[in-house]
Amino acid sequence: MKKMSYNFQKWYYFWLFVLFLACAKDEHEHIEPFVFIEVPEVLQIADEIGIKLESTIVTNQVAMNVKLPEDGVYRIKIRHGMNNELISQERVNGTEGDNILKVYTSTLDKSGYMIQLTDEFHNVLGASSFVVN
Repeated sequence: MKKMSYNFQKWYYFWLFVLFLACAKDEHEHIEPFVFIEVPEVLQIADEIGIKLESTIVTNQVAMNVKLPEDGVYRIKIRHGMNNELISQERVNGTEGDNILKVYTSTLDKSGYMIQLTDEFHNVLGASSFVVN
């Protein structure tokens, strides 16, 4: 086998070392930047937990604040206001404190509804009524 030239060998080991460094596991912990979202006054909730809609009369969509006591999986349920029939529900991975979400209501009939916040065991943590106009 032919012996490698000294210059080639030097560059070979240099690039091999660079490749090793590029593939090495990053030991630094990634820290997410703190982002403060200001809650509009109309959506502020004084209690530790609850749900509040931007408006009780809606057409296509409405903003809401879901205030949670801790991070976890919760459900947002929409029930018909007359017979309490479950119309829809959505699983939400919520974070402690205020969570600003949108509810899209364009597929709902014009009627009265109840929106509920429940924990993963379906215990009601908060509720609010609204009318689709």
